[in-house]
Amino acid sequence: MEKFQFYEREINYYETDKMAVVHHSNYARYLEECRIKMLQHYGMPMEMFEEMGYMIPVLELHGEFKESIRFGETIKIVAKIEKVTPLRFYFDYVIYDETMTHIKHKAKTSHCFINSKFQPVSMKKEAPELYEKFLEIVEKGDDNVK
Repeated sequence: MEKFQFYEREINYYETDKMAVVHHSNYARYLEECRIKMLQHYGMPMEMFEEMGYMIPVLELHGEFKESIRFGETIKIVAKIEKVTPLRFYFDYVIYDETMTHIKHKAKTSHCFINSKFQPVSMKKEAPELYEKFLEIVEKGDDNVK
């Protein structure tokens, strides 16, 4: 299984505020876009989870702003699944500039799987093949997230 390298995107004008920098509310969107691309890369597209009857809400989001991101810039987001338990999984992210020499933002999110009744689901019990796949991704590691 090849490692997920990064998610790349260009910043749109409408994502900026009066100070001409990306509004803080957009960072959660960037992280979600990256997370979806990463899961898809590992053969777990969101549609698959939905077809299985699972939803993946964000439980926590922590971010640290390092440098402003501006309209027209291209960012690269490196993501890593840091930890997996039967009920939760945790991501670390680093948002870089296009050359990956400047860190713009660092973030962490935590998630769980829930069913259509919004009840937590133990992936280890209900979908052991998915749980094992998540564990495999964690074991594989990623030294791009620091």
